[in-house]
Amino acid sequence: MPFKYTIHPELNLIRQTLWGRVTAAELRDLASSMWADPAYRKKLNILADLRTAEVDIPYDDMMEYTRFLSGNSDIGRQAIVVGRSLEFGMARMYEQLTENNVSRSGLRVFFEIEEAERWLTREDLPGLS
Repeated sequence: MPFKYTIHPELNLIRQTLWGRVTAAELRDLASSMWADPAYRKKLNILADLRTAEVDIPYDDMMEYTRFLSGNSDIGRQAIVVGRSLEFGMARMYEQLTENNVSRSGLRVFFEIEEAERWLTREDLPGLS
């Protein structure tokens, strides 16, 4: 599985790192692993580092993945960090497809991890506490 994650309850944060070719099945495995982790709790912010990942998931597979998330995912802010334009586009498609079925405080896609970290830790964002 081309992923790892660490839950930091004291920071209200899950750090995910994905690498290599990533499939929808592996994204499901990642979500299932996190939900089963005793340290997991709802409303945690997520920093997903996909800078070394190749994500080219067909639309139908992405739709299946978003249905899998529906009703199970209740998170804080979600920052997705990418290294290429293709992954940026895939992350934006994910954002659009999950807009109505994933409970979260906000989602942004970044090319710089430092910018994503700053956004996740800001407390002055309206409606994103």
